[in-house]
Amino acid sequence: MKALGTYIFAGGFTIGVSKHFNVLAHFEMKPGLYKKTFQANFPDIPVYEGEEEWPRKKFKDKIDFVYCNPPCAPWSNLGSTQKGAQAWRNDPRIACWRNSFNLLKELRPKAIAIESVPRVYSINGGRPMIMELTKEANKLGYQVNHLLIDGGFTGLNHSRKRFFFIATKYHLNPNVLNFQPLPTAGEVLGQFKKEHGSDIGHLMKLGENEKPYLKHCKQGESLRVTWERFNPPETWKRGGMRGGVKGRPQFMKWRLKNNAHIPVIAGGFYIHPTEDRLFGHKELAYMAGYPVDYKWEGPASTIGSQIARGVMPPVAEYVARIVKSSVENKIEIKEKLQTIDFRKEPDQQQLLL
Repeated sequence: MKALGTYIFAGGFTIGVSKHFNVLAHFEMKPGLYKKTFQANFPDIPVYEGEEEWPRKKFKDKIDFVYCNPPCAPWSNLGSTQKGAQAWRNDPRIACWRNSFNLLKELRPKAIAIESVPRVYSINGGRPMIMELTKEANKLGYQVNHLLIDGGFTGLNHSRKRFFFIATKYHLNPNVLNFQPLPTAGEVLGQFKKEHGSDIGHLMKLGENEKPYLKHCKQGESLRVTWERFNPPETWKRGGMRGGVKGRPQFMKWRLKNNAHIPVIAGGFYIHPTEDRLFGHKELAYMAGYPVDYKWEGPASTIGSQIARGVMPPVAEYVARIVKSSVENKIEIKEKLQTIDFRKEPDQQQLLL
């Protein structure tokens, strides 16, 4: 069966999808570093850039599955640049969602999956848009599935919650996933060392103003809190990032607890629980479900964000697997909409028809 991807970032979605589908091509609007990393690992998959290169007629009625990972910034707590419950409506980046959905109309695949952050499904997020697209897909003869998934249900070794909009020509059976107890940071790092030794890859870098405080940062503590212990408020000077305090570390840089699970992969922001350093890029890739030998292009400072963005391979593999089952089994659609929350234990999961 054949698939096509769009807005695929560094290729995590494709790693999972390619286990069940033959990926023919990718379509990107602003590839940048992601294209270089993607092509270093998938040299045989062509990447079309921009509207002028997109050969729509070539793929019409020939694709079984389209998978999309449009930018989540309009609804992300970190990426949103505007304030207000409905500010996302004025964010030009939501056009990426419409571009992705339009492939359903243009190519008429048997299924499409679009991924984003859970906030896109919140009342104050993008749910009105999601429901509009749901109605459009229903009119085209597709069943729509709204899946909220915690990566721990798919074998990922940290908690990463994501929303998937999946439209299928046939009934989709998401299956009930059993959450596996997440390993601790110490266990994950210990397993990495057992399998790959001391080759941790490029170290994520700290700012020069942050290095003196690293050895004082406690497990479970943000480097910003450590900095504030040594710098009382009366010494602060304004004018830092986004009008903040000069020299103060980002709040997101904090030391993991050795005996606690990893909450979510963040691009190079974690401090090793027992060593005075940030993670190496191979350690981050391992935690995210990427092959340790995956090739990352571009400056070392960008690799962390490339790993953190996009769909993690184990989650992508799960989505591709249930979509493939839907396409193969060809069970007649009975419900126009299914919603299931895989962020809860099985006895709390609700399938709303």
